[in-house]
Amino acid sequence: MSAININSNTPVAVGMSGGVDSSAAAFLLQKQSSRLMGVSHYIWPEGDCCSAELLARARDACTHLGIPYLVEDLQEEFTGAVVQDFVDAYLDGKTPNPCVRCNQRIRFSTFYRRLETKLHETGFLTEGESLKMATGHYVRLEETDEGLFLRRGLDRRKDQSYMLYQIPRDLLPNFVFPLGNMKKTEVVALAKEHGLPAAAARESQDACFVHGRYGDFIAEFTGSMKGNEPGDIVDTAGTPLGTHRGYINYTIGQRQGLGLGNGPWFVVRVDPRANRVVVGRREELGIREFSISGCNWFFRRNPGSFEARVKIRYNSSAVPCRVRLEDDSRARVSLSRSEAVTPGQSAVFYLDELVLGGGLID
Repeated sequence: MSAININSNTPVAVGMSGGVDSSAAAFLLQKQSSRLMGVSHYIWPEGDCCSAELLARARDACTHLGIPYLVEDLQEEFTGAVVQDFVDAYLDGKTPNPCVRCNQRIRFSTFYRRLETKLHETGFLTEGESLKMATGHYVRLEETDEGLFLRRGLDRRKDQSYMLYQIPRDLLPNFVFPLGNMKKTEVVALAKEHGLPAAAARESQDACFVHGRYGDFIAEFTGSMKGNEPGDIVDTAGTPLGTHRGYINYTIGQRQGLGLGNGPWFVVRVDPRANRVVVGRREELGIREFSISGCNWFFRRNPGSFEARVKIRYNSSAVPCRVRLEDDSRARVSLSRSEAVTPGQSAVFYLDELVLGGGLID
């Protein structure tokens, strides 16, 4: 169960995506609070997560439920905090996850704070009240002696805790996740049973602001061909093997699209300064240690070091590891086995079902 209790007088804003999950979350919360409203952020012109169609579906869902609806324009903030970060990371030879950045810098921070201010101005919130915000993510909250933690969603196939590990610790108590104890099949059935208009909405994908190749988007955004210029593909000894089409089009572990003979070859490193892509055999791909930065932790006391299981990409299995904290924002990670670790992706640490925190792989 969520660690946050909602009563009939709790003011709650539900993040509405136009999909089945957020509509179901709003329906469930309507049974608990009489002070409910739907909210959406507009972050990119016709982006996959805020197209005119999806915003119309979100509005229809709120009309169906009889609750007010508000759209907040955060295009400028999103462009600076997420899109520019995405471009900079790729030009630096990394592979970022823009959804993690959006959750950290926009949805669960800037958007929340902007809503709280605006809803005080409109009178939805009275003086001294704080806002609770709900989303349709499949994740739970759990209060422990060490603080409030994210907990994996009951539906393991839909668990989104990896994507939310950067929610600021001080804001975590303000969020509510009504679907954390449900399975997706139950949520879809609930939406159909109660005629929610978003029951068949398409789910948004990674990099909602990109349509087509990342390299083409970055060239258009920057007005430059940097990162898209051809260069050498070399093996780990520096021997030229072929030509790449721009280093930003390659990521660690990539096997397809290299155009090399005598395979299989895997991308083991991207070198933006030399404009090279380094490839190797499978046994050259994995590493056992790496560093992370920009960390966010949910425990109250710094443990110095701890053992956990780590996911180094959204769809990967968790690997046993030891973490040594260098300070509040940096750590060193030792894996129990070699893995293909990708700079720019997130390393998220779990103790059983609890999310301890994580950081960006350097």
